[in-house]
Amino acid sequence: MSPFAQPASGGGTDRPTGDAGHAGDAGDAGNIEYRVAHLHDRLAAEELAELGVRAEVRAGSVVVTGTVPSAECRETLLWTVHEELAGLAVHTDVQVAETASPDHAEDLP
Repeated sequence: MSPFAQPASGGGTDRPTGDAGHAGDAGDAGNIEYRVAHLHDRLAAEELAELGVRAEVRAGSVVVTGTVPSAECRETLLWTVHEELAGLAVHTDVQVAETASPDHAEDLP
């Protein structure tokens, strides 16, 4: 479980702990869009260089979806999301791609 994931009644929600955001920020749609755009810039430019992840504003919360190559990348991604979107409702559905080679031969009929 992610260090900043909390059990949620809605299921599948990773919500940052703490309240680093401002109470007025969550209701300002323009500010949310700006923060999501800044998140996209960070994901593309920093060491993660992750372009296969989408973040969208839906019904006043942010939904982050996509696939990353490793569990380590997923944790880095979630930490970056936590930093950028602190104080906002964030729902994540980020999968880790299975890149291991097969452990047995495929049997064909």
